[in-house]
Amino acid sequence: MVSLWRGARAPVAGAFYHVDGRQMHLYCSGAGSPTVVVEAGLGSDWLGWQVVQPVLSKLTRICTYDRSGLGWSEPRPGPRDAEAIARQLHKLLRNARVEGPFVLTGHSAGGLYVREYAREFPADVAGIIFVDSASPQQIDELPGFRAQYEADKRNAARELWSDRLRVWSGWERLSGHCRETPGKGLQALSPLYEAKACRPRYVDGELGEYLDFAVSAREAARLISFGNKPLLILSRDPKNRKTSDPDTGSSIWDREQEGLKSLSPASWRVIARRSGHKIFQDRPEVVTAEIARLIEYLRGDPAPPFGSTVTK
Repeated sequence: MVSLWRGARAPVAGAFYHVDGRQMHLYCSGAGSPTVVVEAGLGSDWLGWQVVQPVLSKLTRICTYDRSGLGWSEPRPGPRDAEAIARQLHKLLRNARVEGPFVLTGHSAGGLYVREYAREFPADVAGIIFVDSASPQQIDELPGFRAQYEADKRNAARELWSDRLRVWSGWERLSGHCRETPGKGLQALSPLYEAKACRPRYVDGELGEYLDFAVSAREAARLISFGNKPLLILSRDPKNRKTSDPDTGSSIWDREQEGLKSLSPASWRVIARRSGHKIFQDRPEVVTAEIARLIEYLRGDPAPPFGSTVTK
């Protein structure tokens, strides 16, 4: 592990590598095989997984990273769809000499990127984990999703200009808006959250991914099977109104989560009781226990309850 400084007042754990001329941040910890590789959700970075990563690193090697324009990875021009992201991750792991096989772990939109990676580089992949993953169908199935998405795309240029003006002028900082609240259990990382707030080069760094979400969904839909590779699906609790987002159509989301099991006969699903979308922060003990079960299965332990759906 290397602690580096990149214009911040807090040390950033990990190391930096160049991928197609742009610097990318990768943080690996632990030892052992297979290596867990995490794709965070849309607009999210490595920090959100720092409740889970220290625990799993006692069992095996685990790597979190920042996609371009997020966290501490430099923005880059060009598409931000699943194809581009999967290929950049592949190059990053190769440049960092992170050896497979990998257990790809995707949260939310990260699940689409994981599917594309597995389609393009199947030999790298030993297992897959979806953490309340997006599905290719959600853009048309979730109530109001497509209409809101199309409206956001129409307004994107104007909002980006406005956001840049407020940050570049210093208005956001003068107004006290340059603070980002750490996720649950991550208060010790507050300096890092503050360090990445209101950086001019990173304004709306997630926008490209959002605008390319429909493209990513179409690309991810091309993978219809992981073969016999083990697939763990971790889902939010659809019965918990306090933590389930009211605009996602809980019953539809739940059906889509169940449908992900069809991607592998060696799949099982765990619904994390009382959890919202960020299960790795709401119920980290469930996430680490089930990932450990998959890891140990790949090392020769008895199979998990394939085909089952349980609530824990």
